[in-house]
Amino acid sequence: MTQFVDGKKIADDILKVLALRLRSGQKFQPKLVVIFVGENRASASYVKMKQRRGEEIGVAVDVRNFPNTITQEDLITQVKNANSESDVRGIIVQLPLPKHIDRDLVLDSVDPRLDVDCLTSENKKRLIDGKALFVPPAAAAVIKILEYYNVHLEGKNILIVGSGDLIGKPLAAILLSKQIAFELANSQTENLSELVTKADIIITGVGKAGLISGSMIKDGAIIIDAGTTGSDEGEIVGDADQESVMGKASLLAPVPGGVGPVTVAMLLQNVVRLA
Repeated sequence: MTQFVDGKKIADDILKVLALRLRSGQKFQPKLVVIFVGENRASASYVKMKQRRGEEIGVAVDVRNFPNTITQEDLITQVKNANSESDVRGIIVQLPLPKHIDRDLVLDSVDPRLDVDCLTSENKKRLIDGKALFVPPAAAAVIKILEYYNVHLEGKNILIVGSGDLIGKPLAAILLSKQIAFELANSQTENLSELVTKADIIITGVGKAGLISGSMIKDGAIIIDAGTTGSDEGEIVGDADQESVMGKASLLAPVPGGVGPVTVAMLLQNVVRLA
């Protein structure tokens, strides 16, 4: 029997605490600026969730939409303008960006003190050095989910699939800081199937539908799926083939509804910390 992670319930619990904190002592409404370029369907859905959940607790979420044709120079100017606004307590650049834009240059134009996604070069280095201003929201969400379901990491065979800036790298840094052993792989790892089969806990954030199948996992494995991909049917799906892992995994964070809602809550927690 597979237990499904209820990301909305976990997020609701976090957001109730944040709302109480804002109501009890705030003299102004903190603002989160979301820089959104283009019309990526998965990104648009995620941005709407951020906006709705932020406004529920008293954070103004200002989504600034720009066309795919915006120049890199103009986009950086927009980010720097947001840096200087006195009521802004967080800025995120929604990824992905168009191919003609240097992602790292744009991300590094965010003031590190407002970088609630923890994607500037400075904040990524601080995380590795154990001096992070913020915990990256998606990685923090994974840890929160595991804690919520009383999953103990010590002595477990943990596999992180994906080495990106949102999940793989920050999660690896967090586990290293806790002196917890893990294996790191990606979608191109030759013995991925073998690593998955050995793993007690699989955390995946590649963005490749069907990467993890039921035939690959051991009975009772825990799967935290943080990968998102748009299917041909217009649905958002994860890295794990949900139908085939059901009944074999003991705990599954599904897509949608698992890591995503908790990530939004952890993002807003970073904003409220600065309020």
